[in-house]
Amino acid sequence: MNLRESLFISYKNISSNKVRSVLTMLGIIIGVMSIVLLISVIAGTQDKIEGEIRSMGSNVLMCIPGNSEEMHGPPGTMTVNKFKLKFVDLIETKSSFGVKATPVAINIGSIVKYRSKSKNDVMLAGTYANFPYVRNWNVATGSYFRDEDVRSARKVCVIGETVVKDLYGGNDPIGKEIMLAGNRFTVIGVTERKGRTMGQDSDNLAAMPITTLHELLGTQQINQILIKVPDPANVTKAFGEIKKVMLTQLDKQDFTLRSSSELLNTFMIFTNILSVVMGCVAGIALFVGGIGIMNIMLVTVKERTREIGIRKAVGARYSDILFQFISEAVILSVSGGVAGILLSVGLIAGVMAALGDKMPMPLKANTTSIIVAFLFSTAVGVFFGTYPAVKAAKTDPIVALRYE
Repeated sequence: MNLRESLFISYKNISSNKVRSVLTMLGIIIGVMSIVLLISVIAGTQDKIEGEIRSMGSNVLMCIPGNSEEMHGPPGTMTVNKFKLKFVDLIETKSSFGVKATPVAINIGSIVKYRSKSKNDVMLAGTYANFPYVRNWNVATGSYFRDEDVRSARKVCVIGETVVKDLYGGNDPIGKEIMLAGNRFTVIGVTERKGRTMGQDSDNLAAMPITTLHELLGTQQINQILIKVPDPANVTKAFGEIKKVMLTQLDKQDFTLRSSSELLNTFMIFTNILSVVMGCVAGIALFVGGIGIMNIMLVTVKERTREIGIRKAVGARYSDILFQFISEAVILSVSGGVAGILLSVGLIAGVMAALGDKMPMPLKANTTSIIVAFLFSTAVGVFFGTYPAVKAAKTDPIVALRYE
């Protein structure tokens, strides 16, 4: 029996019982969809966060309250925020490398109004005038506030694209007034679009002088200090110097100093672990699907015992029977794999088209995920189809012909 004839017979046997074949492929379809979707989510998240961290630059350091090593938990866990504005000036004046630092104070969920329109989920951010330089986050139109505005605690602000869209209908807001936390501010600029990061809309914000925000909130809290080292070659030396400066003001359990490259490495380790875990989950789904194929093929062998006996009686070889049943298992698994790939790619395209910018991260059905899913589905068919095929090929033709 040649290859073409064997494949034709396998296809005919599978198509003769469509419902059972579809149910058999269902496990493979789910497993393949799991692989493609999980790899797409991980790849999209990784690209988004990696891009966000890299946008800060390799020469940016971040100082946050709390110390994960000393407190045995994430930075900020079970700690008192002792940061003060004087630390920012101290870091700059004591630096041998000309670093520039800016404090960042954040208040989430503030009510912002313009005429009859309002938003109650805007993030208020208080910074220094050098924030665009330090954070690599410039204004698209207008201008950022000045040092004089910070010293005078003036009520001026720079808003994100989301606020412009929701409150101003996309029209130019420069020079117009806006109500922030019940106070009247003048909009002087619009920040560059950043999109969403970890589910948070980075453009849904209003930045103002940190002194102004402190007056509004009645607090002196600082959530983080960002430090930019002009020459990336001096980052390591500046890191040690800044840490020594902070230790003159705080205990080592009161702060954590990290570089953007360190944050990127930490995130990459996390995503690699996540990839392994998700891969195991998807692998289990494919394994279950493979068991389903093997069970159905065993039932098929039993149902077709008499057919096997007749074929052997008229000259069918061991290899002919073996190849036919393996090919049926492979056709089932490959068909399920192709269906799973098409469904997952279609689902990703549909979700991205429907949600667009509202997606927390872009989904990427990359070539790697598709190839891996296809190869896995094929391997599952060969692996789980071999035993039933061998059993069929070893059937004694005399016993098979007498089977009822």
